[in-house]
Amino acid sequence: MTQTNGFFTTSDQAHLYYEVHGKGQPLFLVHGWQCSSRFWQHNIPELSKHFQVIVMDNRGHGKSSKGLQGQIVARYAQDIRELSEFLGLKNFILMGWSLGGPTVLSYWQQYKTDSNLIGLGLIDMTPFPFSPEEWNSQGLRNYNMEGFNAQVNRLVNEREEYFEFFANAIFKDGKRPAGTDWVIEEFRKLPPWLSAAIYSDYIATDFTNVLPTITVPTLVVNADGPVFAWGIKQGTYLTSLIPNGKFVAFTESGHMLFYEEAEKFNQTVSDFIKDCLPQNV
Repeated sequence: MTQTNGFFTTSDQAHLYYEVHGKGQPLFLVHGWQCSSRFWQHNIPELSKHFQVIVMDNRGHGKSSKGLQGQIVARYAQDIRELSEFLGLKNFILMGWSLGGPTVLSYWQQYKTDSNLIGLGLIDMTPFPFSPEEWNSQGLRNYNMEGFNAQVNRLVNEREEYFEFFANAIFKDGKRPAGTDWVIEEFRKLPPWLSAAIYSDYIATDFTNVLPTITVPTLVVNADGPVFAWGIKQGTYLTSLIPNGKFVAFTESGHMLFYEEAEKFNQTVSDFIKDCLPQNV
């Protein structure tokens, strides 16, 4: 059951929807592009039995306001910082999925000297979607701007068809399971002009060099699927760049591994959090 929910106003006057569930060690979960806090529905009930789980809808997404300002990854990270201070979070763990991964890395990049973090989580993500390096399995790799332009055209002019395509792509084998119409409902809540703005910043911003600077334990989880064709290989490589990184492969799911393999994900996160805590806690 939701303990707290409401709206928080940022320093640049965006109004962000957030929820706080449970009590104990704070865990802040950050959703991906076009998504919302609703995507954690298979995780919040179990994780909030043991931890305080904080989720929010990124600006433009879900129930949050649709202003034009701040549609860049760095500002999304600042929103997390401001909400964490508003809620008085201390020594929390920050985990991000997909676009949420670079957002987490931007948070670390901006606030590492005073991060208030004891752990990070990178969930099926790439730190640089445009990267030409062999480790990157994102569809727009190697600076594929023409591919991005075609994607934006579909997003604007073939909106419902694109949503159906993308909703299938985030699941294992590119097939959306029954009972997931809500996924497309959430996609519709991000206006196309905001969707294109944040995605254009996401694909072109490189956070790869942030990985070796991380000084807190970091969990990396990946799966193979339509979004990241060789996601497990990608995740293994990225983990090798993190001084205290731990990698876990998910083999029975796709991009939405935390939904399709919820029990494994919840247990993996729980074990990781316990390892981050002082032994006397």
